[in-house]
Amino acid sequence: MNMHVTASVCVLLLTACDSKLKTSVLDRSDLRNRVDSCDLRKVFGTCEVYDLSEMDEWYVDYVESACPRNRRGDLRGEYKTNSNCPSENRVARCEGIIEDPAERYEYDRHYYAGTADGFSWRPEDVQVSCKQVSGHFASEQ
Repeated sequence: MNMHVTASVCVLLLTACDSKLKTSVLDRSDLRNRVDSCDLRKVFGTCEVYDLSEMDEWYVDYVESACPRNRRGDLRGEYKTNSNCPSENRVARCEGIIEDPAERYEYDRHYYAGTADGFSWRPEDVQVSCKQVSGHFASEQ
């Protein structure tokens, strides 16, 4: 009797895992060619771009929740689904920033002039910042 119950539980678990796997595969197709962004221009003069087709489902949830908020919960960054960072006033980009080398979670950061209160990025400053995070610098000028 005990062996019969154990076998039944195993079958149920395998069925649940199999249906979860099928759901994840279907959800993954929704990410194909999808690019989202976190617009931080008003606060930091930056905007981050995430190519979700390169990420697993777990990272999609993480990136969306990581678009910064302050302690009161007021929105500092604006997360935009299916949207790239704007090109207007962009002075440079830092491409291929690796957040977690073990997981290869990468994104691009765009830098802007005159968008944050009292601050404006210059290409030479972006180049230094990009080097510190082992990204690839690309100037817009």
